[in-house]
Amino acid sequence: MNFNKLDVEVKQQLHEEIINFANLFGGKNSFLTMIEEIRAQKPNPILNKSGIFHTSKVKIILSKSIFKDTFSTLYDAIRREEKTGDMLDGIEPKEYKNTMNMMKTLKNVTITFESKENAQTFELPILDASQEKKTKVSFLYKIVFFYHLDEAKKALNYNA
Repeated sequence: MNFNKLDVEVKQQLHEEIINFANLFGGKNSFLTMIEEIRAQKPNPILNKSGIFHTSKVKIILSKSIFKDTFSTLYDAIRREEKTGDMLDGIEPKEYKNTMNMMKTLKNVTITFESKENAQTFELPILDASQEKKTKVSFLYKIVFFYHLDEAKKALNYNA
């Protein structure tokens, strides 16, 4: 994704979402630090069997643990969605089946971010199923776990 190529309305909406999320956990710098700490953990903390992992200021809880094959299918779907605009567009039948199973598995999975300092929480769904037949990976999930840190900075610092 290139934040600069999005529509002004979409940019403003994403900016407001990210600012609200960041302010719950101490502001922009704390938010960016949290992203860096998540990315520094190897293997990816989403694969943690207990579904719980920590950064210096935030406890992150998955409503359901995610297995490696589901996780890799999710990342393939994100890449496909970035290229074509749809995660199911032009894929082979076997890959289609795997992607549909991943979507069924992750449809109700949420990631809860719980501040260690002020006990505030923020829930983030992995998949955005607000439009029927147009399930997408939520933008905030991509910002925290997938996109380059520069995209998060652009969204945080956007001015209409």
